[in-house]
Amino acid sequence: MPDAAVPTALAPQRRPRPAGPSAPARSSCLLVRMAPQDTGLFRRLLEAYDNLAYFTVLETDTALLKLVFSPHMAAQAHLALAAIARSVPFTLLPWPLAELPAADVAAKGPAAKRL
Repeated sequence: MPDAAVPTALAPQRRPRPAGPSAPARSSCLLVRMAPQDTGLFRRLLEAYDNLAYFTVLETDTALLKLVFSPHMAAQAHLALAAIARSVPFTLLPWPLAELPAADVAAKGPAAKRL
């Protein structure tokens, strides 16, 4: 009998995918400072890395950006930033609120989460 005649309930089942790493409790952040005219090129180059990270502009005059990425992808994010640095000069700074525990942010209410 050909395989098409086998009912789907009797067909061999596919194995489920192995579970990946669990979702992190918080995202990793860095500060990026660059010349304001380079922000557009930086955005396009970062978009080429398919959702590896995103940024928001904190200060438009001085082009201070908050870069957000998953802690699981930190190594890939730093490699991407090193590649982008060959085209766009910028400085990386540590995120100043990284040491703030998640419980402290939750205790301060919704306004503290909008950093």
